[in-house]
Amino acid sequence: MSRCALFVFGLVLLLGAANVEAICRSEVIARAKTWVAAHVPYSQTNTYQGYRTDCSGYVSMTWEEAKPGYTTSEFLPDGVAHSITKADLLPGDIMLAPGHHVCLFGGWSNSSQVSYVSYEECSHTGCQGTVTRIIPYPYTDYPGATFAPARYKNIQNC
Repeated sequence: MSRCALFVFGLVLLLGAANVEAICRSEVIARAKTWVAAHVPYSQTNTYQGYRTDCSGYVSMTWEEAKPGYTTSEFLPDGVAHSITKADLLPGDIMLAPGHHVCLFGGWSNSSQVSYVSYEECSHTGCQGTVTRIIPYPYTDYPGATFAPARYKNIQNC
């Protein structure tokens, strides 16, 4: 093994690695529901179970990513998630506005696919703490922010 490979391996052992194993969509939703049930309050500085208690920390927790969690600006550039289309959305995917907000897509709330079940950690009018609610597609509570669907790199349909 080269010195470089040994160095990288040592850093991974020392610092810990983010989850590289696949996670089932049903497990992502089950994890999301635990924070909703616990009524975890929103904070960009506090943590719960090692994860930051803001929107991106919450999504990171549902995906079992590294603690304290990614920021909304890191999901796509860091390769944690990739863009998808509205037609591709499945439970466990996200609606993302980098630099603004992210929520976990829980599934369509109606057959016309104009609104969906959202799991999110938030602190704005009508949304305090970890909640589940029905949101018009793509997202209406952040004027000027552009929300688009994205998918976690390690999610599976199981």
